[in-house]
Amino acid sequence: MSRAVQPLKGAAVTAVAVLVCHLILSAGYAAARAQSRANSDDSWIPDEIHLVTFVLGILLVMPLLLWAGMRILRERDNYLLIIVGSLLWLLGAGYNLNHLKYTPGAHLPVPLLAGMVAAGALLAPASRLFR
Repeated sequence: MSRAVQPLKGAAVTAVAVLVCHLILSAGYAAARAQSRANSDDSWIPDEIHLVTFVLGILLVMPLLLWAGMRILRERDNYLLIIVGSLLWLLGAGYNLNHLKYTPGAHLPVPLLAGMVAAGALLAPASRLFR
């Protein structure tokens, strides 16, 4: 039963992780835009918000959520999902970050988000091969 459900677990955990990271990126860059409009004389404040948003939304939260989500669903040894999923998010979201950075109300491209969920579904059962 667990092997048949593992792709669904991987897809669900990846979808939640992508949603949370996307919300962090959207909110962080919206705050940076608002701060730069409000305080045009303090030019370092938006850069600090941009850095914190990038680190949280791309580097730290994704691997943590992938690991925690799979552990909550009682799946162990998902290193392939965590490492490859985080690298895919870093490359995909990092490449498309200008959509969020400069355009209010923008979202990351839907194919990227759907591709991340599909990758999560494929990587979760593949992690069993490396045990």
